[in-house]
Amino acid sequence: MRKLFTWILTPLLALSLVGTAIATAVTSKTADKKIEWAFTKVDQKPENLLISVINGAQTQLDVAIYSLTHPDIVAAIRDAKKRGVNVRLITDKQQAGGQSQTEALKILGSAGVPTKVNSHSGLMHLKMVVADKKIATTGSFNFSKAASTTNDEILMVLRDETVAKSFAAEFERMWNDTKGFQTVEYRIAQPGPVKPATAAPAPAPANQVQKPAPTASKACDKPTIKGNKNSKIYHVPGGQSYDKTTANVELFCTEAEAQAAGYRKAQK
Repeated sequence: MRKLFTWILTPLLALSLVGTAIATAVTSKTADKKIEWAFTKVDQKPENLLISVINGAQTQLDVAIYSLTHPDIVAAIRDAKKRGVNVRLITDKQQAGGQSQTEALKILGSAGVPTKVNSHSGLMHLKMVVADKKIATTGSFNFSKAASTTNDEILMVLRDETVAKSFAAEFERMWNDTKGFQTVEYRIAQPGPVKPATAAPAPAPANQVQKPAPTASKACDKPTIKGNKNSKIYHVPGGQSYDKTTANVELFCTEAEAQAAGYRKAQK
């Protein structure tokens, strides 16, 4: 009987140890929890790990990111600003010209997030966040839907003040580099991407008739797209539920803005 018991118990113990190893691998943390990582293709959801870092920021959040289009990440950065965190953003000038990223930057600009893009040659290819100079993130993970669903990506979270302060110092250097980076301004009411801020143009010669400056677009004075905050579904004029959507509504000027804010279009 004792031999039989041993024969049964041994493989069960071995299976238990394998299960422990698998659980450790799934959590992707070091024993001291100072380093944590998430792979996209094993469904570790790096976007959720990143959002948890952003949501945990209390005083300062610096973001240097090449591609910024994921609506949930954009919303987390916006909400950090709304709750009083000092948020700064640096992104790539070429990526900023894309429609999806432009809409994301409009949302953040309208929330008061100051933004800069690179004016130097080459790309602003960093993917990093620094929260309170205590936590830093890095890796291949861009802040996009593709990076969180179909790409082979990794996000690393480093809960080490020495590392975080080093990352913060590099961000500060970039932010203060007026030759390599330019301030840009985006607002939801604007019809398109805004060019980097430049010096005022020189006055026209006395003998040249100066054309009046174009007036701002009025297309968004009265936003008509309704986003239901509870269901995160947006409705366009003429839609089946458009007139019924009256409570807890967020208004948008374009469908792209609604999508960038995390809403999906109503089927009818």
